[in-house]
Amino acid sequence: MVPCYEIIENEDISDVECLIAGFPANGLIGGIASEQLINSLDMVQVASLTCDEFPPTSVIFDGVPRRPLRFFMHDDLILVKSDMVIPNQLTPMLASEIVEWSIEKGVGEIITLDGIPKKEDTDEVKIWGVLSSREHVQELEEMGIEMIERGAIAGISSSLLLEAVEHDIKALGLFAEGAHKLPDPRASAALLDKLAEYKDLEIDTQTLLDSADKLEKEFEDLVQQTEKLKKDMNGRSAHPPLYG
Repeated sequence: MVPCYEIIENEDISDVECLIAGFPANGLIGGIASEQLINSLDMVQVASLTCDEFPPTSVIFDGVPRRPLRFFMHDDLILVKSDMVIPNQLTPMLASEIVEWSIEKGVGEIITLDGIPKKEDTDEVKIWGVLSSREHVQELEEMGIEMIERGAIAGISSSLLLEAVEHDIKALGLFAEGAHKLPDPRASAALLDKLAEYKDLEIDTQTLLDSADKLEKEFEDLVQQTEKLKKDMNGRSAHPPLYG
């Protein structure tokens, strides 16, 4: 059965220059960056996307349920973000739906924000780039972004970039090295700094950096509590014998 997608617009949308996509994946880097972008630019929700194959999920804001996948707008920029991880089998058709809708709205460029696992144990956050065409390599070099010459990427970012190439749309994938499974606001901040430089935007990233230490401390406390719970559980039988 082919999934059925529907984009529900609640505002007039036209003359969009650029679509930015940030979805939760490695280190939640793209998702955190998207949320910060919305808050920093005071972006307004203009549409949402539904699919009959999505898990039955809603997110609550100010007591009101909303669809997990939504579009936000600021000037001639549209951001698409999701508050749930998109199942892998749905990403190709979802990307196709988003790109075709974007073309209808006049989008001439697509930018994806995502993360990849760190290669080295260092505090420095390295940003990598993927382009839809080699003719734009100089733009990356001027920003100090190294291209991924060979390798593989997966998930919705991969599908969106492939769709952009096949529709001959300028596209840039920005990938920050970060924690694999942990929330990584430092990597998200570095990603947004490059986006701000590239698109000449004013994006507040300091609040992300300020929250990094708090998030790491909360996670450290959680790990310690989990380890203590494991030791307590190992010290007694989870299922006491019925006879004996």
